[in-house]
Amino acid sequence: MRKISISLILLLVIGLSSCTKTWLDVNKNVDAPDWVNPVLRLGPVLASYEGIQYDLRAVAPLVQYFGGSSTYVSTYGVSQSFFAGSDAGGESWRMTYWLQGMNVENIINDGRSMGQFKLAGIGLTVKAFSWHILASLHADLPVKDAYVPGLLSHNYDTEEYAFSMVRSWARQAIAEFDKVDKTVYPATLATADLVYKGDGAKWKKFAYAVLARNYIAMAKKNTAYLDSAIVCADQSFASASDDPNLTFQATGVSTTSNFFGVLRGNLTNVFTQSDYITQVMTGTIPNYNSSGAIEGLSAFQMVTDTATLDPRSILLLGTLDPIPADPNTIKKGTYRFVGTKLGFTAACSFWGSTSVPTVAANGFGRWLYRDDAPWPLSSFAEIQFVKAEALYLKGQKSAALDAFKLAVAGHMDFVKRLIVSTDKITSARFTTLATAYLNSKFVNNMPLSDFTLSHIMMQKYVALFPWSLDTWNDLRRYHYDLLLGSGGVPVTGTSWTNDVVYHKADSDPARIYKGFYLTAANVENRRSKFATDNQGSPCYRLRPRYNSEYMWNLPSLKKLLPIAGDAPNYQCSMPWFTMPAN
Repeated sequence: MRKISISLILLLVIGLSSCTKTWLDVNKNVDAPDWVNPVLRLGPVLASYEGIQYDLRAVAPLVQYFGGSSTYVSTYGVSQSFFAGSDAGGESWRMTYWLQGMNVENIINDGRSMGQFKLAGIGLTVKAFSWHILASLHADLPVKDAYVPGLLSHNYDTEEYAFSMVRSWARQAIAEFDKVDKTVYPATLATADLVYKGDGAKWKKFAYAVLARNYIAMAKKNTAYLDSAIVCADQSFASASDDPNLTFQATGVSTTSNFFGVLRGNLTNVFTQSDYITQVMTGTIPNYNSSGAIEGLSAFQMVTDTATLDPRSILLLGTLDPIPADPNTIKKGTYRFVGTKLGFTAACSFWGSTSVPTVAANGFGRWLYRDDAPWPLSSFAEIQFVKAEALYLKGQKSAALDAFKLAVAGHMDFVKRLIVSTDKITSARFTTLATAYLNSKFVNNMPLSDFTLSHIMMQKYVALFPWSLDTWNDLRRYHYDLLLGSGGVPVTGTSWTNDVVYHKADSDPARIYKGFYLTAANVENRRSKFATDNQGSPCYRLRPRYNSEYMWNLPSLKKLLPIAGDAPNYQCSMPWFTMPAN
């Protein structure tokens, strides 16, 4: 009875005291809060963009940025296939749905409710950018069902719908940036924002860049999208100083370092520069005769030739040659660059050796292949190339050439910014050589009559090396330069058989990527068959993440058309954005 009386007294005291004091809520765990300030979510959300680098292991061989002996190169680059029962090639799926997922939703919703509109805008830009990547790689995917509580399966939406939502989120982001914040941000915003350190004006430009990317990807669907791409490009980055880059702490441990750095060891010697990117950057694209044998050099060297040094090659590519004692003597011929065919042992790593890089031998690395290098998410150069392509396709060739020149110069600035003491060229010497290259016939002194769409796209191919997943969008939009059927898409018999693919001739004005041949082409250094299940077709999409979709969402995958998601050749299903308008 005494215990009951004491309990009643305690309840009464608590009840009376509740008017003046706040008591501990025993249902709240301070070590695992159910709500955190949205700023605290931002850092991990942005750090998850490491997923882009993971998926480059699949995409870089597909676009022939990477050669080498990696199983990724053999599976994706050579066989145009996939890893069965594996999450390989599914990191952007994991990044967008899980690592960012509800964290991004909470940043947006809490930012709006708290009057932190800039933060909401950042969240919406991140969402638009990530979903553009996701829909580009995988095409059809769950959008409407993505975050509906309690669902045990998720229906797939079309890529067209996913792309429309990308544009909606980007526009919403721009609208949020135009609002006046109602609160003062904590100082931690500059630390949590691993891209722009809280600079909302630059994030707004990034949102426009997402729109420009999205519109150019859909250019085949509606020519009006070309106008939209140009307008958005003009509202986007003003120079290379606006480039969005993910920064790394690089504290001497792999977990805080760039995925392409020495400590992570992800490139080693199983991924290296392909023979094709090396040919493009050194002006040595081969000429193939009617039987596919190499006979000298192609007449269509669109980026440089054997008489002109493109100094970007010294930074983008690895070379076994040492730096001269006097860097001012660096010129054409100082360095020899060797590419590696897909599926072959590396002839030279990105660090300029044939051995596995180590901190003792290579320090923290060089250029983008170093532990503390910032990771590009987009660039001024990229968006100027988008504008140049759109203008060219509209028939505004002179304006397209102007944008092209800005784009190449912007990429020179992009490349120069990453130069460190361990590179094989100094910033001063690079500047001198870059000026000479920009004034060559390949850029500023190119006659308008010689200027082609191929110049734009092949310079863009170089400018996005080796960091961008969007290069695959470009190659697929132009269908790998395969011969096309009457409907404007590749078809069996015209474009491929079960054993070989047929490319346009380099002399064909419609041929964009001069000298680019898929591994099943009947030319020297290719002549490998794709996976049997492909039935002759190259890969057009990455399969969804295995441990989510194939393990528990298979019924929804089976409904996809025209090729079911569980079919052995689903990766060959052409995405919506690659198809001509109906």
